[in-house]
Amino acid sequence: MIEFEPASLTRYGDSNSMDRLTRSFLEARDDLLRFLKRRGRRSAAEDIVQNVWLKLRERGGDPQSWEEPRAVLFTTAANLKIDAYRREAVAEQALGKEAALWAVNRPEVDPEAQADAAGRLERLSTALAQLPPQCRQAFLMNRIDELTHAQIAALLGISTKTVQRHIERALRLCVQVLE
Repeated sequence: MIEFEPASLTRYGDSNSMDRLTRSFLEARDDLLRFLKRRGRRSAAEDIVQNVWLKLRERGGDPQSWEEPRAVLFTTAANLKIDAYRREAVAEQALGKEAALWAVNRPEVDPEAQADAAGRLERLSTALAQLPPQCRQAFLMNRIDELTHAQIAALLGISTKTVQRHIERALRLCVQVLE
């Protein structure tokens, strides 16, 4: 638990206003912890609870004007939880990209895996060449060019349902070839 010394509180502002913030925080601390633990990683809850008090202290303002101090504390906790989640998501995404780049660029690629991948790619290429031209084109536009069914339909002059059937046919063929 955080220990607060009266001398350090007056350093940041009026001791009466800080007393209300500190008192409200200490009264709601256990509830804030339970609130945050129910909504995500339990290990991060303690840090977020501490950051609630720090954030409100840094922000300043007059805690005496708060009609519902608990509401301010819980809203701040929820917002800090969302911020933490977003930071974690960005970090995971960056690490995932880094790992993918490492896997692609590593010099010790297994020759057997490389040969296997080349064989699968050759089988896929041969199978796609056997598809009717419009079917193959719709599939490649969807998977390679990342066009939507509506965009492909407009470019090829066919219905979106036909585009869907072409893509399904090509996907079934790819699955058969790779099995």
